[in-house]
Amino acid sequence: MSVSSGDIMNRFYVDAETDGLYGSFLSVAALVTDEDGNEMERFYMSVDADIKALSTPWLTTNILPHLSNAYERCDSEKALLDAFWEFWLKHRENAICIAYVQYPVEARLFSRCVEKDRNARAFLAPFPLYDLSTLLLARGYPFDADLPSLVNDEPLTEHDAMDDVLMMAKAWKKLS
Repeated sequence: MSVSSGDIMNRFYVDAETDGLYGSFLSVAALVTDEDGNEMERFYMSVDADIKALSTPWLTTNILPHLSNAYERCDSEKALLDAFWEFWLKHRENAICIAYVQYPVEARLFSRCVEKDRNARAFLAPFPLYDLSTLLLARGYPFDADLPSLVNDEPLTEHDAMDDVLMMAKAWKKLS
């Protein structure tokens, strides 16, 4: 896909929660909007996680309670990645992809999806993968700015992947 500055593109916002920065994927949320910020479609899926298998107590307190908020649940990371990849492919031709502090988690999400079938998927991941944290810095804010305050909104649930995506979309719209 080649995007020029005059192209009208949808926005594909993505957030994933993992067992540590490099661990297994526990949930993925994505929001697709038009360029004006009007919602077009959502994706939110989580894995039924085994508390005993999580690597740190922080995950049990900060991530695990939100996994039940997902619209769909699945029984494996493989099923989660396959469903997300299918959703991405549905929107990739007419969308720029945006994450917040996209490395390592969201960058790894796409890498893992591509590695499932490198020959067929090598050129289907987002390029570039835009990063809200870079836009924040460019506009004079710290990369980890308080997004609810920035967009004059009520705080959403931090580490709930869909709430993170919704706040990201509001911030991107305000700053871009």
